[in-house]
Amino acid sequence: MIWSALTYPFIWTALAAALVLGGIHAYLGFHVVRRGVIFVDLALAQMAALGVGIGILFGLEDHGVSSYLLALGTTLVGALIISLLRYSSSKAPLEAFIGIIFASAQALVIVLLAKTPSGTEHLKETLIGSIFTVSPTHVFWTAILYVCIGLLHYLFRKPLFQITENPDEAKRAGMNLFVWDLFFYGAFGLVVTSSVQIAGVLLVFGLLVIPSVAAMLLTDRTGARLAFGWVFAAVASFVGLVGAFVLDLPAAPAIMLTMTLMLVVVGVVGMVRKV
Repeated sequence: MIWSALTYPFIWTALAAALVLGGIHAYLGFHVVRRGVIFVDLALAQMAALGVGIGILFGLEDHGVSSYLLALGTTLVGALIISLLRYSSSKAPLEAFIGIIFASAQALVIVLLAKTPSGTEHLKETLIGSIFTVSPTHVFWTAILYVCIGLLHYLFRKPLFQITENPDEAKRAGMNLFVWDLFFYGAFGLVVTSSVQIAGVLLVFGLLVIPSVAAMLLTDRTGARLAFGWVFAAVASFVGLVGAFVLDLPAAPAIMLTMTLMLVVVGVVGMVRKV
């Protein structure tokens, strides 16, 4: 039954999509977890869902470019707000504002989609995506976009890692932290906008955080963390997708739960190693 699942082309397309998403999110997750802004991905993913919701309200769900641009626009607005808030003089922690952005965007999506005939179905899709029905062409162009963003991160890896690891030292070195943060969260917004359309808010958040946390439980070396995060996301995606097909479950929650179970195993292994 398990091997028969691999005879279906849509399974391989879904797996390719999961690997593409997992690769970029495992890397971005390293930065997000180290910066201590764990829920930024959830907030930006929900802002992308808000853009999709606005498109649905105006009947643009079948207009791919228009819907994507709306989602990208709302996501970049969220990225700008988060970049500004990080260096504001507010006494409240940044995570509190990120949580407010997420909750407010989600509430607005619910209100907007409540006015549409198929609001409940659209709301479900923004949450869990449609990875089993994504087209190979969509996956291909998403992969091209992520490769371009990955190259930008590679070219500017030194300042980005410096700001992530030691922002105070970067500031003393004369770096404009707001500009670099705007670049980071802007590129992050591009990734999230595309990811949400494929996998939904839930899995996008899981792919960002869980592989990175699992890697941090086992090693302190940056390179090893990145490599382990990529392998972790790939294995969880394969097992979750095949399990979803065999058990007739929605794909995104299945991958999410697989990652959670794997994280528990990694945590136990980490504790045993310390004994």
